[in-house]
Amino acid sequence: MAQELVLDDITAMMARYQKTCRYTYTNQSPIIMHPDLKDLLDYRNHKIITRYNMDYPTAAMQAEEALHELMKFIWLCHKHKTDKLLYPDDKNLDFSCVIHAEMADIDKMWHTFLLFTRDYHEFCDTRLNGIFFHHDPLIGENTPVSEEDYTLELTRYLTYIHDHLGSETLIKWFQ
Repeated sequence: MAQELVLDDITAMMARYQKTCRYTYTNQSPIIMHPDLKDLLDYRNHKIITRYNMDYPTAAMQAEEALHELMKFIWLCHKHKTDKLLYPDDKNLDFSCVIHAEMADIDKMWHTFLLFTRDYHEFCDTRLNGIFFHHDPLIGENTPVSEEDYTLELTRYLTYIHDHLGSETLIKWFQ
């Protein structure tokens, strides 16, 4: 009986992963799973929507739109991490997947989501396959970088956004 429960748990877990993940295989063994974009975009949470509307009534992005864009950002960061593992020599992946100043409403939504720690934990557990997606803000300890290097990294990042989420997302994030 206990063995059946374990098998049922494993079967349920695999079904959840197959539903919410894309598998990336190298030599027939999975090395990483990244979440399915559609599954992330389907995520709804009335508590964070309500709180965002209370805290940011004059934000450029309405709450639902900000949550939608946050889900795309989370997916993009996971995809970027997967791609870097698969293609470590690809110089086009040499950029940081970060929120820039123009993406402030997305960051505000992320901060709002983080206030609801149980919901955020459950989201990471169920939608990100147990991978806790940390928010690591920059605190002014950045290593100085030349304007040329900054421009190159930003160009790579913008190209990656365009290639994987389209020009509409790129414009929305950086308008």
